[in-house]
Amino acid sequence: MNTTIENILSTVGAHAFELIVIDDGSRAPVGSLHPCVQLWRNASPLGVSPSRAKGAALSTGDVLVWLDAHMRLAPDWLEKMLAHVDSGALLCSAFWDYDMEVCHCWGADYVWCGERDYGMQRYPGFGLRHRVSEPTEPAVDVPMVIGACYMIGREAYGTLGGFSPLFRVWGIDEQDVSARAWINGLGVKCVTGARVGHLCRPSFPYAVDFDHLEFNQLVMIRSTFEGATIERLERAFEPVPATVQEWLAGTDVAAWRAGVQSGRVLTDKEFFALLSVPV
Repeated sequence: MNTTIENILSTVGAHAFELIVIDDGSRAPVGSLHPCVQLWRNASPLGVSPSRAKGAALSTGDVLVWLDAHMRLAPDWLEKMLAHVDSGALLCSAFWDYDMEVCHCWGADYVWCGERDYGMQRYPGFGLRHRVSEPTEPAVDVPMVIGACYMIGREAYGTLGGFSPLFRVWGIDEQDVSARAWINGLGVKCVTGARVGHLCRPSFPYAVDFDHLEFNQLVMIRSTFEGATIERLERAFEPVPATVQEWLAGTDVAAWRAGVQSGRVLTDKEFFALLSVPV
């Protein structure tokens, strides 16, 4: 964590900035950090999207950036990202390995899974596939952000509605926020020359709960899409696991959906056609 912070401080140049770290209920609380950092600890894990939303709410700047804890940033990453923030799009950097030797992808595509087989790590809903062909333009439209370095202007963030406050601890955060960015007319871009490395682990350092994944998928579907689309997509989830049914019954998806739909620009048909999402 401190290495990432020092790297950020060495690359922000003359830009005014604030650094906010969200400790999402980690087993070992985040310890001493640089004096310029504002640290907020969640008493228990809320999840990726609620924690990103919390960080945005605590900030005051006109441009918002989200980074994971263990990142390596090229000296010019910020300037390259800022050059495109006025487009209003949700931006991601290119996704490099931590040693900055291999670029894993430039954004991602949506893929759809219509079956449940936990033994094979398969569950219903929207997945992703890395875009591995290197673009030739400085910034290109992509279906989905990926790589854990994201930027958007404050005004556009308001139009987007921010990260979902309803998601449980882990899963499909990028699919959800990217779909809403497209449907609300902002779009998603990868800034191809912004090199940001991510420390990738061979396995998750925590248990992946498929109930959380399926809950988040259904919240995304019910808040983002039109009625006929919801009915068609939810067939893949039948029967809905009992725990997921219980969580959904206690969640006010309708209020969140109303806000998402108020900014809609694209129909579902236009969204799926634009991004070639096979469902």
